[in-house]
Amino acid sequence: MPRRIKIGFASTDWSRSITNEYGPVPGGSNWIRMQQYRDLLKHDSVTGLLVHHPARGFGVLDWFQKTHYDVDLIICQRIMFGKLAEQMMSRPSSSVPILNDVDDWYWGLHEDNHAYRLTHPDNNAEENIDHYKNVIKSGDGVIVSTPFLEERMRVDFSCQNVHLSHNCVRTADFPARHHGPKKPIVGWTGSTSHRSGDLEQLRDLFSRKRYRIHHSGHVDGAAYMADKIGLDRGRVSKSPMHEPRRYAKYSFQFDIGIAPLNDVPFNYAKSWIKGLEYAAAGVPFVASNIGEYSRLHQEYGLGRVASTVDEWYEQIEELYATNVRRTEAKRQRDMVREIFDVKAQASRIEEIIDSYL
Repeated sequence: MPRRIKIGFASTDWSRSITNEYGPVPGGSNWIRMQQYRDLLKHDSVTGLLVHHPARGFGVLDWFQKTHYDVDLIICQRIMFGKLAEQMMSRPSSSVPILNDVDDWYWGLHEDNHAYRLTHPDNNAEENIDHYKNVIKSGDGVIVSTPFLEERMRVDFSCQNVHLSHNCVRTADFPARHHGPKKPIVGWTGSTSHRSGDLEQLRDLFSRKRYRIHHSGHVDGAAYMADKIGLDRGRVSKSPMHEPRRYAKYSFQFDIGIAPLNDVPFNYAKSWIKGLEYAAAGVPFVASNIGEYSRLHQEYGLGRVASTVDEWYEQIEELYATNVRRTEAKRQRDMVREIFDVKAQASRIEEIIDSYL
């Protein structure tokens, strides 16, 4: 019986603020781009860290400290170490194929974003975006989540093999929000430490009306959402960041979602994933009218978009009506289940993988 194909998933996006009894917890991008697909693929897979051996080449070190050099293809994410970049650039053509999954435009990071300080060459000589660029250019192909990133990889990095694979959600994991007659709660999910001046865009909005506001994803030591939007902390309820397997069930305890994005290069590459999560949870949402949220609204009619404080106010006010929220929530939840579920997207991932085997 022939040996089954084995895919290695190697990422540095592992949570530093959440742990569970099963080992390291993937970060949001790691989960969305890699881990949530593993049980849907026809091939075997292993996940962990990318390692290199002078004689055996590249492999994946799993969380039981076993190194898998028998992988047939490796998909990397956010590998920014200089030593690995050098090893990738000098690897022989007969090496196992390596693809890089790119979900963010790190070269457009806003200075307020925590990742800017961690990955800028002036701050981190060992692990930075210069090494990351070399890793990407030295791979056999690139998988990206947005058309913006697809263009940047082709034009700025001169990558020949670039594959677009949109972000999707496991819709079965999201319980539907019940929209009752009570005054709705306006909510946002995410980590305040990895923003690019986004929440600050709504300071004038939240000073206009006394909304009930909830932040899902607070992490001790990170800034309070209330501080970002200019309100007293007592005005904004909060709940902790949840690991990916609990995130869908416990993170959407509000009625109207918001997805504000500052108009900066990093956000042009941001995917529509937060909007899809809101919709899958039965939470109508309003997003900034830029990038993928503009496209999601224009091409699929998902979500509402706003460019000014007045538009944000008008859109949220319309969603205050219970019947409007119920109708919109059902329509969008059904659409996400039909078009943007991981089961449909898994075939695209397999198609890309198989083209290198």
